[in-house]
Parts: sequence; C-alpha cells; structure tokens
Amino acid sequence: MLLTYKRSSIIILIIASVMTSCKKDNKLSNLAGFTAFSIKELNNVTFTIDETTGTISNKDSLPYQTNVSALTAVFTTVPNATAKVGATAQVSGATVNDFSHAVNYTVVAQNGSTTRNYAVTVNVTKLDPKTVSWQRLTADAGWGNYHNLVAGYSNNKFYAYGATLGLSNSITFGAYTSTDGAAWTRIRAVDDKGDSVPHGEYSILVPNFNNKMYLLGGHRPGVGFAFDFVTSNTYSSSDGTAWTVSAPADPADRFSIRERIGAVVFNNKIFVVGGNGYPFGGNTNGLGIAYRDVWSSSDGAAWTQVTSAAAFPARSNPAVFVYNNKIWIAGGKSGSTYLNDVWNSPDGANWTQVTTNTAFTGRFGHSVAVYNNEIFLAGGENADGVQGDLWVSEDGGVNWTKLQTGDVRALPANFPARTYFSFFVQGNALYIIGGLGAKDSNNKYTYQNDVWKGSFVK
Repeated sequence: MLLTYKRSSIIILIIASVMTSCKKDNKLSNLAGFTAFSIKELNNVTFTIDETTGTISNKDSLPYQTNVSALTAVFTTVPNATAKVGATAQVSGATVNDFSHAVNYTVVAQNGSTTRNYAVTVNVTKLDPKTVSWQRLTADAGWGNYHNLVAGYSNNKFYAYGATLGLSNSITFGAYTSTDGAAWTRIRAVDDKGDSVPHGEYSILVPNFNNKMYLLGGHRPGVGFAFDFVTSNTYSSSDGTAWTVSAPADPADRFSIRERIGAVVFNNKIFVVGGNGYPFGGNTNGLGIAYRDVWSSSDGAAWTQVTSAAAFPARSNPAVFVYNNKIWIAGGKSGSTYLNDVWNSPDGANWTQVTTNTAFTGRFGHSVAVYNNEIFLAGGENADGVQGDLWVSEDGGVNWTKLQTGDVRALPANFPARTYFSFFVQGNALYIIGGLGAKDSNNKYTYQNDVWKGSFVK
C-alpha cells in the first residue's frame, strides 16, 4: 500500500508540473499593430504609420481624380496578430477596399481581446490643377476712355498707355503705372507738361526686351496742317517715363508703316507680324490694307524684313504669341473675313498651318496667353459683335474648346465682352486689362477700364 501511494503521488506531481508548463508555454500574446503598410497598386507611394494618432497615410497627394475606389493593402502585423475592416478579415495583398474615404482597420492581438485601430487615408488632390481663380482687381482703374489701351509688366510694375485720335488732329492720351494692378497712378513727363507717352493709336506694347519697353507703329496725329498718318517709328523707354524715338531715314531699315499689328519677343529679337496700313479716309474705326510680311530687330531700332509674303493670308489685328519654341499667329481680319486659322514658324520666315479639328470662331482684336502648355484665347470681335468668351487649346492649337460655366478655367459670368485689350501671363496668373466693350445703340464702342486677375492653382 505504501508503494501504491508513492506512485500515485508521483503521477499527480508530474501531471501538475506538465499543466503548469503548458500554461506558461501557451500564454497568448497581447501585442497588436501594423509594422508595415503599403498599397499594391501604388508601389511607388510611401505610407507612414503614426502610432500616436493611429493614422496611416501618404504624405504627397496623388494626382487629381486618381481612382482609389478599389485598392489592395499590403501589410505586416506584429507576430500572431490579425487585421480586419469591420467584420471582414483582411488578407495582405489580396483583400480589396474602397479608399475614396478613410478605411478603419482593427488589428487584433493573439489573445483575441487586445486591439489597435488605424484610420487609413489615401490622399488625392481635391482641387483641379487647371483651376483659374478669377477676381476683378478694380472696376475702374481711372485711365479714361481710349480707343487703344496697351498694357504690360516691366521692372516689377504694370504699365498702361492709351490714346484716342480725334478730329482735326486732336489727340487724347495717358500713361499709367501700378504695383498691384488694382491702384493706378498717372505718369507725368519729366517737364510735367503732359504724359510721357508717344501720341499714337493702335500701336502695340512690347514690355520686356533688352531691359526696355517698346511701343511700335500706330496711327498718329499730324503736326500743324499736316494730315494724320500711320507710322513705322519705334519708341523705347527704360523707365516708362522718358521715351526715345527711333526713325531710321532709310525705309529699308525699318518695317513699313502699320497699325493693329502683332509683335513678340523670340530668340532675342522683336518680331513684327501683320497689321494694316493707313485706314481709308483716316477713319480710326476702319482698317487699312492688311499685311502678311514679317520683320525682326535685335535692338528695336534697325529692322530686317524676314519675309515679304508669309504663307498665311494677310491680316489685321492677329493674335501673335510664342509657344513650343515657335512664333504663332491665330485669327485676325482680312478684308471682310474674320479668320480662325492657326499658323506657326520656327524662324518667322517659314510658316506652317496647323490643321485644326475644332476651331475657335473667327475674330480680330482678340488676344492669346500661354500658360503650362495651355493656349488661352480671349475676346475680340466678329460679325456677331464684341466677344467675352475664353477658349483653350491643350494640344498645340489643333482642338479649341470654348470654356463654359462649370469649367474651372472659365471667366466669371459678370466678365464684360471686349476687344483691343491686353492679355498676358505674369507670375502665376493671367491678367486682362482694359479694352473696348460692346457697342451701344449708336454703334459706338463702350469702354472697359477694369483689370482682371486669374490666379492659377499649382
């Protein structure tokens, strides 16, 4: 009996020891959490786990309208932990979720009771990068009413020059400057006897060339009993106040007389493209014979005729601009025809017509500005009157779209129609300055003395 008792005691001790050992060996982990997280379809995007806030996200937002509605998470948990979304178990590299909103993951420890929660966000840019935020900087800059107002930006300031040629060689003119485009100050001549601006109408301003501004051509009043005339003179200024005239005696050294011309800076030269001669009877509202020649100058004084007859049809008031390392010309008026053709040239001499699948409506007196490979065309005039529309081409002038309400680039509904205005890019914004507005009941142009700014969203 004594032997049996000892054997039973030993068995009981062994069983107790084994049970104690099993309890120690089978203690379940209370650790929960992710140690790595990524998205299979976004293999170049880094996701950061923030244990303090319980969030997981990508720092740099994905491009606008990236589809994140069906993505697969690839993750690693601490040993023996599992992950779920709601009641659905998650399998790394296999389970698909909709990440167009935050997805809440729960990581469950091995013990089944300890959990850690994470809100996973896939950041996507919310604002369309094409957005242009338009605002009217001023409804009336105080310039007065001019048939022709040209404006630009130079030496950290805006400048505007206006002129109206009247009867009997009368002329009204003005020069103005602004640091912000909203508040404008009139520029007085050095001797304070009047505005320091060449007295001409329908000239064009080239604001930045060789650290100077240039006013080219235009319709000018006669002196004394002389008749008014269209000029080929070039005026330059380094400060917008004092102007120097360049009028070479040899006609071969300057472009032929013209007004309503196009001009751009390209390859360190000014190029003058198109325009027209003296209007019939001197009528400032009329057009003269249109031109199709091209001239260039490396100093704004001596000019060389690049071609006497470009491939494009002759035209007045074309939009001339630089894009993709070429000179471009779009629209204008030839006789009674409102043009909507597009041409470009690598040198000003050889021109190729761009085949347009969808074109803007024909017009003249319009203007073009280029930003981020988008060509914007605004305003102008045609048989339907003065226009207040904005068109864009995103494929090099092949297709043109009229921007309607709802497009993030469209002009505001209260933007007034205009022609003969200035339209350019400065910094990260488009500027539209002045112009002639829709005609009144007497068939006379109204005047737009406002300034609009369209800021681009980066």
